[in-house]
Amino acid sequence: MFVVHLAVIACVALACGRNVDKAAGLEPDTVVVAATCMVNEASEMDKEASISPAGDRPLPEGAQRHQLKNGLTYILFPTDKANHVALDVLFGVGDLHDPEGKSGLSHLLEHIYVTAAAGNEPSRTVTQYMQRYPLGWNAQTGEDYTIIATVFEKERLAMEIEDAANRMGALDPKQSDLDREVPRLLEEVNNMFGGMPQLAVLNHARNNVRPSSVEHRKGGVPEQVKLIGLNDVIHWWLDHYKPSNAVLVLAGDFDPMVATALIEKHFGPIPDGKVPAVVDTPGPPNVGKINTIKIQPRMPGSKAYACIAFNAPLPGDQHHAACLVIVSRMFSQLMGGGYQVMFSPLDDPFVISISAPMLPDQTDENAIAGIRAFLDNAINKPIAPMEIKMVKNSLGWFFGAVDFPATLFQVNIYGVAFSIGRCEQLAVDSKKLSQAIDGLADKDIQDAAAAVFDKKKQVSVVVKPN
Repeated sequence: MFVVHLAVIACVALACGRNVDKAAGLEPDTVVVAATCMVNEASEMDKEASISPAGDRPLPEGAQRHQLKNGLTYILFPTDKANHVALDVLFGVGDLHDPEGKSGLSHLLEHIYVTAAAGNEPSRTVTQYMQRYPLGWNAQTGEDYTIIATVFEKERLAMEIEDAANRMGALDPKQSDLDREVPRLLEEVNNMFGGMPQLAVLNHARNNVRPSSVEHRKGGVPEQVKLIGLNDVIHWWLDHYKPSNAVLVLAGDFDPMVATALIEKHFGPIPDGKVPAVVDTPGPPNVGKINTIKIQPRMPGSKAYACIAFNAPLPGDQHHAACLVIVSRMFSQLMGGGYQVMFSPLDDPFVISISAPMLPDQTDENAIAGIRAFLDNAINKPIAPMEIKMVKNSLGWFFGAVDFPATLFQVNIYGVAFSIGRCEQLAVDSKKLSQAIDGLADKDIQDAAAAVFDKKKQVSVVVKPN
């Protein structure tokens, strides 16, 4: 499925929203989300049900963080800059939490979460789900999170909050839902790793940068997915898709008093749930050789692709700010050569990869060397006077280091909500990041290059059609 991705591919600017219902960042489909609001006043009892969560991590001006007694953190960001409302629910469960031998369980649960019956809503296909949210939607599974998001007119605020609560507290999956969604998931995974060379090279590179310790794979191992049963899905949902493991973000044109009352009414009674254990701890990257992979593409005449990839420093790491500069430089170099830079600052912040189609008769070694030269060109230059400002404007808003671009509220209110929610999950300190970017010097760029992009840490992958 596709919803609005904040993955940055080929260039970063003002990202537009899209719809996604796949493993985060490197899947072939996408959708956009918008949101709505209504008016009412919270009762004294409702106010008492909300307690202030611990921590004072910075939020965008105008946003407020709350927490229910069952552990649900919810953040309200009302703004008259938006025409619609985005409702994002992020859970702290993803690929790395899948039980051993059940790779793809979280991805499958994501499919079931948006299509199974819940409350008074009957089971539906993904097409019917998409038709309900023409302004945008997203269902997406990453390494460490799952997001369920919708965008809608503000008049629908009450019904959408109730539906979101029903999916967290009263989902009713049936075997027919699995029979419908398992084939669709398997098709997605096939496209991710085999059907589309330009997509497959990124996913295979990613799996070589962060190889599984338990024979799992991003999005799911097909043979393991086929063995997942209805009871597995039900118990996974009962345990982990609950308030204590969730962050709810509401952004857009709505009345915060009304939203508070609705959230506390519908989400307050849901049992707290459990935070899942990490099962899959990625091992060291597969470096030192070119990993050549043959695939059967969907389209005849598909080109071969080459890719280099690296473990990316997360927000808070000493090299994170400098890496944003290097990534920004690569984006600015993308006018020619067919290069694709894949860096998803929030969707998938763990990996940076650069890929390009191979020329006819080009050797694997020459293709990889050409991509490496593209990266080195972005590293080996002094900081330009306007570069820091450009980096903050193009990438800093993802992390709250600068204000959201004004147009984002109109074209991708989902992106606003997603940024707030993921920064909450990742505990991003936006003020410290802003200061780190402002203080960057040439030495910081070179230190980051040595720590992150050294050739000894480089994964090299070539995908060739059979």
